[in-house]
Amino acid sequence: MIRDAQVTVTNIATSQSRTALTGNDGFYRITFLPPGKYKVQVGVAGFQTAEFPSITINVTETHVLNASLKIGMPTETVTVAADTELIQTATSTLGTLVGAEDVVALPLTTRNYTQILDFSPGVSASVANATDLGKGTQLTSVNGSSPAQNNYQMDGATIVSVAGLGNASDQNVAAGIGIPNPDAIQEFKVQTSTFDASYGRNPGANVNVVTKSGSNDLHGTAFFFLRDTSLNANPFFYNRNKLETDPDKPILTQKQYGFTLGGPAIRDKLLLFGSWQGSRQKNGLAGGGTVSTQLPPIPDGDRSAPGFAAALGEMSCGNANWGWTGGANVACDGSNISPVALNILNLKLPDGSYYFPSSGTGGYTQRTFSIPARYEGDQFLANADYVINLQNTLSGRFFYTRDPKIIPMGYVNLPGNPQTDFHSNHNVVAKLTTSVRNNLVNEARFSYQRNWGDVYDDVIAGASPAELGISNPIPDQDLPPWIWIQGGPYMFNSFRPAQSLGANYQYSDQIAWSKGNHTVRAGFEYERVKYFSRPGA
Repeated sequence: MIRDAQVTVTNIATSQSRTALTGNDGFYRITFLPPGKYKVQVGVAGFQTAEFPSITINVTETHVLNASLKIGMPTETVTVAADTELIQTATSTLGTLVGAEDVVALPLTTRNYTQILDFSPGVSASVANATDLGKGTQLTSVNGSSPAQNNYQMDGATIVSVAGLGNASDQNVAAGIGIPNPDAIQEFKVQTSTFDASYGRNPGANVNVVTKSGSNDLHGTAFFFLRDTSLNANPFFYNRNKLETDPDKPILTQKQYGFTLGGPAIRDKLLLFGSWQGSRQKNGLAGGGTVSTQLPPIPDGDRSAPGFAAALGEMSCGNANWGWTGGANVACDGSNISPVALNILNLKLPDGSYYFPSSGTGGYTQRTFSIPARYEGDQFLANADYVINLQNTLSGRFFYTRDPKIIPMGYVNLPGNPQTDFHSNHNVVAKLTTSVRNNLVNEARFSYQRNWGDVYDDVIAGASPAELGISNPIPDQDLPPWIWIQGGPYMFNSFRPAQSLGANYQYSDQIAWSKGNHTVRAGFEYERVKYFSRPGA
């Protein structure tokens, strides 16, 4: 064992370095190293310097690197290996690491890393649906726990959405977690059991994502991914039910494009990295883009004409009219048709067509409507690392994503009453790492996240309760009630607009003190949570 040997680790990309001295037993510890590739040099008077030119440090892992020094001059350097693989013997934590190359290379339908979390043992998830509208975030269960019991972190700070009750995906009005694009991810680790207390806020998995940083070399990528309707197969039921006026195939077109760029603003001092991705999707296959409903017999022509009610009754005469549910059948002369029903049948869309379409036949008919839903997501990422001096490094992380979805037939199955689901995420992290002395390191961190959800409808002109002739039990309510014809169409949705906000402020500080072959970590964390919900009218 050699005491007082100086161990210097240098980040290959940023040239930032840290040092430590070995103790009487030859042990050393260097804590709070950011993930990345490092050069390690070990030297002491009377011995040759041992150099490891490429050592990889991964997120959440504690690596052991042993060095053997030969007698000689310190100016003589012995290169141990070109790229040394470290074995993790300091912890029994179970988990799976996924690096940048794997995230980018694997075929992800919406470039969402949660679609490969189930590569880890003990993790299960539903099969990713390639026709889903939006980000396609997967819900995963770990060792039988609820999908809401996982802990998600990005760049060391929690990103769990309190508004979404811990779920990763967007849940109705509640926003889930923000998803950086694969080209902006350096690596992520899924820890499934026996991880230490600093990650153990939830009984499920700990998913820790690290985004890329700038380096002393200018580097970047540009990407474009396309899924097009012309390359898709046609669903059987769409072929069976489509009319001559319908498109040959339901539309499903997705374009995802963007770039990453990183490099030095001040070499060895201020390093920057940025990323942007845009997602544009037209989807006539997802729920809300394609619906199928049964239409009752309704005559064509002008429904405001005086004889329309009689014609409607005549066409419905002899049909069950869903009377088995308890409602009265329509009289053959139309005399018992409610004025409210006639007002609904006379509602028109901006293009002049009727909101409640005619069946086109003398009986009931099954009709499929395919109007592409739209998803227009954008995300922005900006990272900065500033080396104040040899002892202090300041890091900043900013991530913003907006994910609006325009759904033509969301809570209804008739065209003309579209809804908009808008979700957004803000994530901010500021971290100061201070090497007080060789065996004492302090890390202070502030983080903020804001998850916002806003869901609203485009109300059809003339569809307020007063205009339809509906007695309104709720004062000042100008939205029509939800109306469902048993076995047939359902219309309107009064539970809009709805909004939710989850905001977290987190302050934390932790130290790592090494003595011999022991390391003591201690710290505190203060978190303030703000939650607001407007469930709808």
